[in-house]
Amino acid sequence: MTKEGLDSYVTVYSAHGRLDAETIKAFLEAQGIPVYIDQDTLGLIYSFTVGDLGAVGINVRPEDAEKAKTLLAAMDEGDFSNEIFVEEENAANAPHIGPLETEDDELKGRKRVLFLCTGNSARSQMAEAIVNNDCWDAWVAFSAGTEPTGRVNPFAQQVIEEANIYHQGRSKSTEEFSGQVFDLVVTVCDHANETCPLWLKQGEKVHIGFEDPAAFVGSDEEKLAVFRKTFALIRATIPPLLSKYAD
Repeated sequence: MTKEGLDSYVTVYSAHGRLDAETIKAFLEAQGIPVYIDQDTLGLIYSFTVGDLGAVGINVRPEDAEKAKTLLAAMDEGDFSNEIFVEEENAANAPHIGPLETEDDELKGRKRVLFLCTGNSARSQMAEAIVNNDCWDAWVAFSAGTEPTGRVNPFAQQVIEEANIYHQGRSKSTEEFSGQVFDLVVTVCDHANETCPLWLKQGEKVHIGFEDPAAFVGSDEEKLAVFRKTFALIRATIPPLLSKYAD
């Protein structure tokens, strides 16, 4: 999903998982309110660890916020329990599956990849964004740092947005993923490869080093050009790599 035009949207509801969110989205859009669903990385993590489907934000335009809140409050009271929210040819005969009655099989069926670098501010953030956009049907990507900086590099965020990729990144430590299992761990810098926590070496691990664009010294225009080059290299390298581990 692209970020363009979404900055002004506001969150009016926190759904319990993506299935719940899709139901609510269909409900609001049937009332003429455009919606986009925002399931952040933390929510995705929860869905694979403690069995919770994770919090998913229901976001609408500011001018629709009050109407949406009123409708959602009425929905919570059961006022719309007999409504058919999505009008499809066979909607009336389609079986209803409640959001808490089943797991998100689509998400559960995807493989998990963790990208590691030192600061989790540039290379690993770009790799995470690229995979969640380009390989979303087969993989769920996460990123972390062995020594996180606590922020996403603004040039990294800019080149991600230039590619029309919506990414809400957060610089975080590998310790946030302690005990979790990944199908693949990819280190994208030499330092992270050398200091990768032992508990992350239990499964498949691959090292593909990319030069750190944040280390480049120059004007903002020159820095941006370096980040664009790194982004292009990651996009040309990582998806083909993941395809080898898809089966």
